[in-house]
Amino acid sequence: MTTDLAELFVGLVFLTVFMASQIIVLPSFGTSRADGRKLQQRLESVILEHGEGNTSIVKEKYLSRLGPIERSLEYLPGMARLKILLEQAGKQQMAYRFALMSILFSTAMGIIAWLCFYQLIIALGTFFVVALLPIIWLRKQKTKRLDQFEEQLPEALQMMSRALRTGYSFSECMKIVSTEMSAPISQEFAMTYEEINYGRDVEVAFALMIQRVPSLSLIAMSTAIIIQKETGGNLSEVLLKISAVLNGRFKLQRRIKTLSSDGVFSAWIMLLLPIILFGVMNIFNPEYFSPVYKSPDRLNILYIFLGLELTAAIWIRSIINIDA
Repeated sequence: MTTDLAELFVGLVFLTVFMASQIIVLPSFGTSRADGRKLQQRLESVILEHGEGNTSIVKEKYLSRLGPIERSLEYLPGMARLKILLEQAGKQQMAYRFALMSILFSTAMGIIAWLCFYQLIIALGTFFVVALLPIIWLRKQKTKRLDQFEEQLPEALQMMSRALRTGYSFSECMKIVSTEMSAPISQEFAMTYEEINYGRDVEVAFALMIQRVPSLSLIAMSTAIIIQKETGGNLSEVLLKISAVLNGRFKLQRRIKTLSSDGVFSAWIMLLLPIILFGVMNIFNPEYFSPVYKSPDRLNILYIFLGLELTAAIWIRSIINIDA
């Protein structure tokens, strides 16, 4: 195998394993993409109906303390989506600062790759891969935080139900959750409590909370609270019933995740087996693949291999993806 072909193969193998890991490790629960778009449209319509902005009052107060240059950078194209992703991951960092640090770090790694290999494609590939890593890390943090929130929500509803029975108001119940429970649910309830105290409508405050924490369980809770606010009823009993339903749903998700772990393990074996077999054959019988190395279409063969690996990863992902 020539040196250039060996470097290209190693790069393609790395890219294949990296992309396959992201496809398979993605969370298997939650709303689908179509449901996510409908949810976003619903949230925007709720906010527009009340004639309010889609930025929380707490966030607006923080932005007002920034200088004009920092505020203008925060409203650059793409910063709004990055800001939402940072909030969903539980990070308090400004969006433009996170983007600037990511670009500087990926540029530095691209320059190092250029100085090491003097290959433009390797330098550009390094730049784009390193630039994607912070976004992937944020998405993993978002998934982890969302799982923690959904695990804490039934206990929070039980706490609110007990507080309502003892005579506390709804806003005070939210304050109790924000002070007695741990993050991330304490942070979100504290922010929503401040929003309501600042005069924000309850429906809009919950819409902004759902935007930060896109959870079906939270949607069920907020819908029940808004309906009770409009029609009346025993909110304590409603919250207790929702808590029981969410506990059952959470147990079902955990059981499905345990049963589907065998599929994830099998996926890794099937994806890595061709790569490992190729390496072993090259060590013990180097002449076996010599027709491939001498072929003028050897690069096309590598690209086909990469495409088949990624197709297999996506196919396996669709099999083990269960929406509960």
